Amino acid sequence: MKRAFSGSIMLAAAGLALGGCSQQPEVSSAPQVMSVAQSWEGVLPCADCEGIDTRLTLVSSGMTGFGSTYTLQQRYLGSGNEQDVQTRTGDWVVARGNQVDPQARIYRLDPESDDSCMSFQVIGEDRLRQLNCNGQPINTTQNIELRRVAEPMQPASGSAAQSMPYRQ
Repeated sequence: MKRAFSGSIMLAAAGLALGGCSQQPEVSSAPQVMSVAQSWEGVLPCADCEGIDTRLTLVSSGMTGFGSTYTLQQRYLGSGNEQDVQTRTGDWVVARGNQVDPQARIYRLDPESDDSCMSFQVIGEDRLRQLNCNGQPINTTQNIELRRVAEPMQPASGSAAQSMPYRQ
């Protein structure tokens, strides 16, 4: 009797253990895309105005094969059209190195376009420095840096191609 009772307990314990294993949390088979947005702001130099109030938001996907997009919003100060915000969107990539710094991390906007040549070098954790069309540093005493915004605006659909409000 003792043996039958102990066998029953073992059988019940094994059943509970196996039953617990079958209650795994459900896992979705659909890929989960994690978009991360980072924004920078600053006033860049302008040849025929007081400066270009600039906001750059880069959205990168957390999954290989999904594109990284940007939104560049600019207002030309002292031009009489301060209320007009020009918005440009497209793709961006990370490039490595230039002639001055072979380890530089560079964000290139519209890398497939011959018409666009905007790129920025990452300086520390909170700054981007604008580069020339060849991805080289610009020799100037003017401010050509953007500072990171503490709380970037997240696009509702995960795409920077949507129009985003511009803080004034």
